[in-house]
Amino acid sequence: MAICLSDLIRHPVVQRGDPVVLSGADLLDRPIRWLHSSDIYEIAPLLRDGDMLLTTGLGLEGRGEAERRAYVRHLATRGVAGVALELCRFFTTAPVDMVEEAERLGLPLLGFRALVPFVEVTEAVNSTIVDVTVHRLRRMDEVSRGLSEVLANGGSVGELVARLAAVLDRPVSLTGPLGEMTAGDRARPRRGEREPDRAPVVLNGAVWGWLLTRHGDGERLVEQAALERAAEIVALGLLRGEREAVSHSSERRRLVAALLSGRGDREGLRARAQAAGLPLSADGYVVALARDDDPGLALAALDRAARAASAPPGARSLPSPALVTAEADGLCCTVLTVPTGPGSPRRLAARLSAELADALPVTGAGAVGPPARAVEDLVHSVTEARLVLPFARQVAPRTHVADAAALGAERALLRAYDVDGLARYVREQLGPLIDYDERRGTRLLDTLETLLTSAEGKAEAARRLHLRRQTLYQRLRRIGELLDADVEAPWTRAGLLLALRARHLLGDASPTG
Repeated sequence: MAICLSDLIRHPVVQRGDPVVLSGADLLDRPIRWLHSSDIYEIAPLLRDGDMLLTTGLGLEGRGEAERRAYVRHLATRGVAGVALELCRFFTTAPVDMVEEAERLGLPLLGFRALVPFVEVTEAVNSTIVDVTVHRLRRMDEVSRGLSEVLANGGSVGELVARLAAVLDRPVSLTGPLGEMTAGDRARPRRGEREPDRAPVVLNGAVWGWLLTRHGDGERLVEQAALERAAEIVALGLLRGEREAVSHSSERRRLVAALLSGRGDREGLRARAQAAGLPLSADGYVVALARDDDPGLALAALDRAARAASAPPGARSLPSPALVTAEADGLCCTVLTVPTGPGSPRRLAARLSAELADALPVTGAGAVGPPARAVEDLVHSVTEARLVLPFARQVAPRTHVADAAALGAERALLRAYDVDGLARYVREQLGPLIDYDERRGTRLLDTLETLLTSAEGKAEAARRLHLRRQTLYQRLRRIGELLDADVEAPWTRAGLLLALRARHLLGDASPTG
């Protein structure tokens, strides 16, 4: 990727449009694959992950709140990097509903408060993307030629790292499976220094170690691509001369493959876990899965998140040896042991979820399974994480990491229904309400969900919706009439709440009239 949203905002041509960030101010590090301009309302299926959309708002003119929210939702689900809306012709202020929906879904929304021809913006920015891409390819080729020469002459892994340092003109170090430095010069941070840039060294589908260095601020994206190319060549050097390293990586991949298959007897799993370096006497285990169009990016993100989550407080770069991360059949999996002493499996799971959300590429998704008490429980944890992984973007629109332990109702629904069955269930329970909201532009579904998720009942629901109680009571009467049901009855409430959660699972596939 050539530039990020923050780079786009600072671009001289874009500055002429007086840009303002309307939502997603904490997401401006998202990379932009390509810049597009379109006013088609149904544009989302034509875009790809990482694309940026510029629109005058013509396609939104005259559309109601429900349609504007759906427009934002479709773009967010598609994985676009962001949307820029012109605010000086068809819209002079951004619709509040669009800003709210974009913020809820983690979609950066920009506003252009002054007129700037979109053709000039796309031409300037896309030219920059192409230029940086060409520069990146040349830099990667330079690294490839230098390291391939060392490899062809029978050089060691240490010589490969030394040549890379010479090509990059900065210190480079190689760390092994336990975080120990195995070659090169120190690139670990001292107190007050930022974390080093890194690329995973992958052997047989498992992260064996990391190449570490520090890129210059102006060339970080280009230099990172070169570092990743170097990591591939270092892996070849390890494959040629480090049989023990290769064997250990293979065992980790075999364990992950067994867990993902959902099969394996107790003794067989314990033997595989021990061979992969996983302690059998831990206080528990936490599992996470990740996927991306590029499995290598998902594997690197998962390993980085696992090491950060398992590191002792204050030692960000010192990974715990008690973890296994590997890829099998395009799906990446990590297993962490729960440390002895203060702490709990749920706290470790929460930390892993947060670290994974931070490490995942914008196109990726992850899931953390329910904590496992013993090695033989790992299959269940992986199975449950795998069940919710395809729905991570819907249930966790900002982080794209699903917490299976918190999604017990959703897991029960997914085991009872396929996607079509879920849609029929939603339609059966909520159909008249969905149709009414779409026809009238109302938000009775939101009112119902707020009531059902308010622990203090109607009083809390009224506060959350900023409504007078009398107005809330009127809405609830209308909901009861439309559904022909007593929404106060406990079992009716349970069925409606399940249907609302199923609707969130379905996302864009939710049934409409």
